[in-house]
Parts: sequence; C-alpha cells; structure tokens
Amino acid sequence: MTEKTLPFPRGSTASDAGLVSLDDSTFSELEGKIFEVPDTVHGTGQPILLRAVKNDSGAAITVARKFMRFALAALDFGRRVAGFVNAAGAVCKPLDDAYTVGFSIPDDDIFYVVEAGKCNVLTEASAVALDAGSVVASDASGFVNGAPCAQASEYAAGKIGPAAYATATAVVVEVQAGLRQIGT
Repeated sequence: MTEKTLPFPRGSTASDAGLVSLDDSTFSELEGKIFEVPDTVHGTGQPILLRAVKNDSGAAITVARKFMRFALAALDFGRRVAGFVNAAGAVCKPLDDAYTVGFSIPDDDIFYVVEAGKCNVLTEASAVALDAGSVVASDASGFVNGAPCAQASEYAAGKIGPAAYATATAVVVEVQAGLRQIGT
C-alpha cells in the first residue's frame, strides 16, 4: 500500500528531531513503507515513490549519490540497508537525492531511497559509455556502471535519459519500481 504523507521531510531522517534513542527496533513500523510524493528535486512535479528504510549497516552512512544494498537477514530485504552497493549488478535502490552530500545518517535511523522515479546517481570513475535510454545497473562501488546493464546477470536499477560518457558525473536515473530478481 502506498501512503501519501511522509512521516518526516525528505532530506532528513526519522530521528532528526532528536527526541528518541535509536536501537534496532526504533521506528520499525516505518521500515519498507512506500510513500508517493511529488518530485520537488527535479522540478517535474510528477509523482515519485520513496521507500523508508533503516540504516542497518552498524555505522553512520555518509550521504553520496550512490545505490544502496539491502540487508539480507530474515525479513530485512526491502526494509533495511546494509550500506552502499559492494557487488556489481546487485539489487539496489538509490539514496534519495533530496539528502545533501556529506549528511550523516545514524545507525538504526530511518531514511528514504527512491523506489521509483528520477534520482541523481554518479557514474563510475573509470570508463562510461551509456547511450540515451540505456538500462543501467550498479558497479561494485555503488555508482552507475559505465556499461549498459547485462540484464541476465545484473539488476536493472533503471534507465538514463540523455547519453552519458563522463566519469564520476551525476546522471538522472529513472528508477524502476519493485525489487525483481536478477534476470527477470
């Protein structure tokens, strides 16, 4: 079920008010919930979907324009993240680009990833050759892989609009809804 009212503003975390001690069960009722909001970051006004997730990495996450990987313990997938992607082609969602780069998300706090819609993600640092409309996946560091997605063996995170050939540059990824298995 998609909800229309965010429990806390984009670009912040559930604990930003500072009124709660964080632990593994704090805000568990928000984990994995999907919210539909207008796209204010890219100025389209089109609806985007945000997924509320818990930082389950064991440490603070410093915001970067990258893809996040999901925790794999029982019942955690789609609800908790284990950090930035660390294996090329992993099932992932990008960190919401409403967050300021460098912002710190405390361990056990709730924040947003983009479930579906536009999101800025950096391209990898080596070589990039993505034609307009290319389906993209993550590289082993959480960036947009510089080659089009090998959909039989990588998770198709979304597609880009204009062509991208520059390394370490933000591209707008149109994120695909859902968490489908690789190759489907």
